[in-house]
Amino acid sequence: MNDLKKKGAYLLLGILILVVLGIIFYRNLSYLYEMQGNLSDLSGCQMEVSGYEVTASTESDGMDFSAVGKDFHVAGEDPQLILTLPAGMQLGGIALDFETAVESPLPVQVFYAKEWESYAEKHSVKGELRAGETRLLLPVPQGEYCALRLDIDGDFRLAGITGCDGPMKVTAYVSGETLHTCLWYFPAAIIGISLIFWAHGVRIRAGGFTAGGYARNIFLGAEPTEVREVYLDYLRILAAVFVILAHTCSPMVGLADTGWKNVVLVCGLSLGLCCNPLYVMLSGTLLLNTKGKRMEPVGRFYIRRAAKVIIPLAAYYLLILHLNNEVQFLPPANLTASLKRIVMGAPDAGPHLWLIYTIVALYLVTPFFRVMVQHMGDRLLFSLAGVILVLNVLTTYLPLFGMTFGASTFLAGWEGVFLLGYILTRQNTLAGAPRRNRMIVLAAAVSYAVMVAAVLRDVSWMNYVYSGTPTMVVAACGIFTLFLANKGKFRGKSNALVRLCAKYSYSIILIHWYALFVVVQGKLHITALRFGCIGGIAASVLVTFAVCLVMAVVFDNTVVIVCSVIFDKLTGRLSGYESR
Repeated sequence: MNDLKKKGAYLLLGILILVVLGIIFYRNLSYLYEMQGNLSDLSGCQMEVSGYEVTASTESDGMDFSAVGKDFHVAGEDPQLILTLPAGMQLGGIALDFETAVESPLPVQVFYAKEWESYAEKHSVKGELRAGETRLLLPVPQGEYCALRLDIDGDFRLAGITGCDGPMKVTAYVSGETLHTCLWYFPAAIIGISLIFWAHGVRIRAGGFTAGGYARNIFLGAEPTEVREVYLDYLRILAAVFVILAHTCSPMVGLADTGWKNVVLVCGLSLGLCCNPLYVMLSGTLLLNTKGKRMEPVGRFYIRRAAKVIIPLAAYYLLILHLNNEVQFLPPANLTASLKRIVMGAPDAGPHLWLIYTIVALYLVTPFFRVMVQHMGDRLLFSLAGVILVLNVLTTYLPLFGMTFGASTFLAGWEGVFLLGYILTRQNTLAGAPRRNRMIVLAAAVSYAVMVAAVLRDVSWMNYVYSGTPTMVVAACGIFTLFLANKGKFRGKSNALVRLCAKYSYSIILIHWYALFVVVQGKLHITALRFGCIGGIAASVLVTFAVCLVMAVVFDNTVVIVCSVIFDKLTGRLSGYESR
């Protein structure tokens, strides 16, 4: 029976490898385009320019609205050249002729719009002017168009723009570039797929899973138990949603065309930014609570947490750089420099990762904080919470009076918030907890109102009410306390969707920046200011979360699992399967 299963696994592996190789070959075929039908010179069409600095080749050209004969230099984040076409123009393809050959590949995307249509990703075609070439042909669906938008990501000078009214003739062929790409990608695909199968096989054997049981574990995580604190799963999901909510609203604050929309955006931003202290407190309650558990050695703790936190962080870090064209894996380019950058902190393409680096820093002190809090009495621990908040107040607000708090300690920062997560959890088991919980929730409501009012009055006050400030910390404490005080109501409320989202919540946080700004806003054009603002915010958050979840499931079970299992093998930690 085991031999039969092995043969089936090898057969599946072989089929998958062949399919992937076929896809790689097909996607990297070269295409020869040929214009058909009547040709039209589009060089004289009126143009509108955005994101380019345009320099005329002669003084007379400065009065000419044509795009031909002018130097275009990228001067903005989203450079665009819009051509207004004659009414009723039929197009099936266009040809862009450049005066000089480019030294490196020049990406080009052409959007085509019919009358009363807006530009959309689905109504566009992408191409690349190869190094050493001066002409690029791009097919468009045959039809009548009123405008073309050219997004050319580089400096250029056009020699001509030509359109044809018939569909372009396309001929596929195997070029030297096709063979070169396959030479890199074929071995990589074979090795990569084999490693993925090997990694999953290791996890199956280590956990004693059946095939069906392992598949359920991948998508749903560990089965719920009597002792599992389900409310923590909901808090994980909420923290991930809040992260997306904050970054959905943040760029739009101050850009709304009506006052009430700006109020909605600020309310969403203020609520969303609670994610930072909430996530830190969640880490504190999970890591510092060792009641009933055997205290593990420091080295073993670091190795276990590296497997769960640092390995995924490094994998997603490189993925973000790759998606931003800052690192190339095949053939390798800037890979060594990118690996060095991981140690240096969050990249420009993923500034949200600062929170993860903060969590990693807190992990370093966790073994010592564990000893400290376990040897502190309840009264002393509750007093520590008061000290943390007082220090936070002094550090945040004394600069308003032209002073700095010279005696500030680490307790005024994220380390204090980390400890608060454990303190709140522990105080909830003591006498008088319901009354204290109500006071915390009330203080949180007041803090939230103060944050919203302050930012609506003056955006510059964000520094005094957001991030790790007292108002934000207290607001997050209120949310945490609400879940903590009602944790009994969450028992038995775990379902497949909750377990799935909770399992991949960490990865969702890691990849959400790309999903939100590149996929949802860049490609799907969903922003917080669409669908009546409230609808736009809801759509952005939900769609981004869904995109992140799909990306997390795929990436975690391919690249991340391979890296994690190799790390486990190298460290000798893998003695049994531990679900995330």
